[in-house]
Amino acid sequence: MSTWIGSTLQVTIPDIYIDWTDRNLWISMATIAFNPTYWNVLARWEYRSKGLSRIFGSKHVACWVLGASIFGLGIFRDMRFSTALNTQPRWYTLQQNWILWLGYGCITIGTIFVFMSFYALGYYGTFLGDYFGILMDKKVTSFPFNVIDNPMYWGSFLNFFGAALVKASQSGILLSLLVAVCYKIAIMYEGPFTEKIYAEKDKKSSKSA
Repeated sequence: MSTWIGSTLQVTIPDIYIDWTDRNLWISMATIAFNPTYWNVLARWEYRSKGLSRIFGSKHVACWVLGASIFGLGIFRDMRFSTALNTQPRWYTLQQNWILWLGYGCITIGTIFVFMSFYALGYYGTFLGDYFGILMDKKVTSFPFNVIDNPMYWGSFLNFFGAALVKASQSGILLSLLVAVCYKIAIMYEGPFTEKIYAEKDKKSSKSA
């Protein structure tokens, strides 16, 4: 914030309400960064080597196992995020009713995006089935994909951000921004790779036609 006192511009730096010595903050950061790295590394390994399919004897079973592990890690990440919010100091600037309701609004929209994305994609579409050779017939364009690209990722981000606002947590906002950055990096890797997979599918289909 900046104010003028006489002819002098006074710049006030907002107070920092983040406890950097809190290990829960660092654990939460680690889980947020680890999860998309985990599923991208394993999914690409599967695509190139069929390693998971060989281990579990079926590409469908392997995808189910990977999906279950991603879901479990997601729950653990959310728990660590919630713990970090509870052990970090409150940011009094955010303790206003309109911010509280904004937070609940973000959580509501985010939850709708996540659940409707899962409904539209199904289990295999959600949990990287295309890396296992379990491909969808056509690109999903129904809600919420007709509203925003990658709605499951951005819906998840809104859930984190909304929870940070509800808890009036400056560190929660920081963690939410880390979620956004990690998802953006994941999208940069996953998007072109997924397009490559379906381009190869179309090429094979045209040759067999």
